[in-house]
Amino acid sequence: MRRLLAAGTIVLVIGLVCSLAYGQESNATDNWQFSLAPMYLWGASINGDQTVKGIDVDLDVSFGDIFNNLNGALIFHFEGVKQRRWGFWVDFNAIRLNPQQGTPLGDIDINFTQILTELTGFYRWNVGAHNFDALGGLRYSRMKLDLDFPGPLLSVDQSKGWVDPFVGARWLWQMSERWNLILRGDIGGFGVGSDFTWNLVGLVDFKPWKHVSLFGGYRALYQDYEDGSGANEFKYDATMTGPILGLNITW
Repeated sequence: MRRLLAAGTIVLVIGLVCSLAYGQESNATDNWQFSLAPMYLWGASINGDQTVKGIDVDLDVSFGDIFNNLNGALIFHFEGVKQRRWGFWVDFNAIRLNPQQGTPLGDIDINFTQILTELTGFYRWNVGAHNFDALGGLRYSRMKLDLDFPGPLLSVDQSKGWVDPFVGARWLWQMSERWNLILRGDIGGFGVGSDFTWNLVGLVDFKPWKHVSLFGGYRALYQDYEDGSGANEFKYDATMTGPILGLNITW
């Protein structure tokens, strides 16, 4: 947890330094525009099923459960656009949970770590107040689940990582000088990593200051991944949904 908090502090400091360093009026001939959302909040709940070494685990977990059992988190989004045409972003989301699940024999101690990382490239078309992005990228998912059963029962642990290619689109509408609407959708997996995955994001962005904006919205991410069989079977078939809130620094 200390490492995650330290990394989050570093990301925040970098964002603030960049904001101060580039706080003056940008030159119209600048090639690149950058933005950083350090430690934004995705209040996700998880609904679905997971199998760890052949043992089925219910993943009906609310955001309240996640928050109450949170051991650490690191989340940020960094994006760059060149000449308002070509761009990329890196989105990193890591959480560590330590919930307990009651049974007639006692509590099962659960340690759950999840990492989601997106590396995305896009090409943009500008049409007045509207920007349309055609995007494609890779989403890396890694999950580690440790189950410590009560009494003399054995502990079970398993970790898996996989990469999903995805394609999609994003629409950015500058509704006014201060307000923007952002809608994004993508599909992926295609049997390379997950059998299938889809992702939907809707955000409203408010810019009260020149280089700082506040955003809020909602995200839903579905993944259907399966590997192995019998006592080595690992399966994750679940949807993460919840509101997003954050601060964005641009330069």
